[in-house]
This record gives sequence, C-alpha cells and structure tokens, in this order.
Amino acid sequence: MAGEGAMMQAIKSLAYNKSLRGNRNRTSWKEYKNQNNKPLEDHIKATPELLKEISTRLQAENKKRKKQQIIFVTSMVIVLIFMMYYFN
Repeated sequence: MAGEGAMMQAIKSLAYNKSLRGNRNRTSWKEYKNQNNKPLEDHIKATPELLKEISTRLQAENKKRKKQQIIFVTSMVIVLIFMMYYFN
C-alpha cells in the first residue's frame, strides 16, 4: 500500500505537537479573563483646542503623504517612459 509511511509520519507529528502543548485545561479561560470589571478610564479629556490641533496635524501629514505619493508615481512613469524609449 502506497502512502502508509507518510500517514504514519503525519500521525507521529500530530502526537508530538499535542505533547508540546501541555496538559492545561483549555476549557477554563481564567488567565485570559480580565479580573478588573470596571471600564478603563481616560484621564486625558479632549478639549476643543486639542481636537483642533490633532485635526490640523493629521491634515498636514496627509497632505505631505499625498504629495510624496504623487511625486513617486510621476517619477516612476517618467522612468518607465524613458526605459521604453531607450530599449526600443
């Protein structure tokens, strides 16, 4: 019968992986639960001035990123046109 060795190796591999996981009880999620039931508090209050500052900063960053993308795409198009002209 063909494939018996491969199947035996797969079974051994699965058994080895299972032994590596350990014998923890996976039905209890105590270590994953948050013991603190009260919601998180935000100590920094967002004032209108702070929101305005964040908004202007984000707009400036987006404008700068868009300008860089346009320059990159334009330069790549120019390089592509030059290469097509040079190699033909």
